[in-house]
Amino acid sequence: MNNSLAEFVKLMVPGLVAVLGNIIFYWIIKSKIDKKIEKHKISYSGIFREKIEIYKSLLQRVFDLKQKIQQYQYFGIEKLGGEIRTDFNNFISFYLVNQPFLSEKMITNIQTVIHELQGCFDDFFMHNSLSIKDGISPEQLNKLVNKFFESGNKFKTNHPFKDLENTIIAEMRIDLKIDQ
Repeated sequence: MNNSLAEFVKLMVPGLVAVLGNIIFYWIIKSKIDKKIEKHKISYSGIFREKIEIYKSLLQRVFDLKQKIQQYQYFGIEKLGGEIRTDFNNFISFYLVNQPFLSEKMITNIQTVIHELQGCFDDFFMHNSLSIKDGISPEQLNKLVNKFFESGNKFKTNHPFKDLENTIIAEMRIDLKIDQ
């Protein structure tokens, strides 16, 4: 029996060493992988959160600019015109700084919206400031009024502003995995 026990131990020891070695190896590898996964989760969640905040802020800023420009269209208050210029500068700065988080489609839509909003604001500004001046020819006044209403219609149809809003919302839904 001593002989069979000794043979049994000879067979079992290498197996136990192999199992213990595998367990130790598994713990080491698993801890390294877990640390990398956790680090990735932390960095991704921070970037993800930042991206969502940028999207929300873009939507809010576009809405605020549209609203102020529409108010300026009807009231023509000079102080509001100054606020709008400041808001434009802040919006453009915000968009430029956050470009790495934005898709090419969104950047193109933002540039279009900036151009359209500035064009509308300029038309409203020209109408509001020049239509009350004496010495304006009827043709020039007619041009100012036509541009004024043309720009006002952009707000009524909400184009191209709606394109940007839809792009931002679509990209947020993709990132949030809402439509899946």
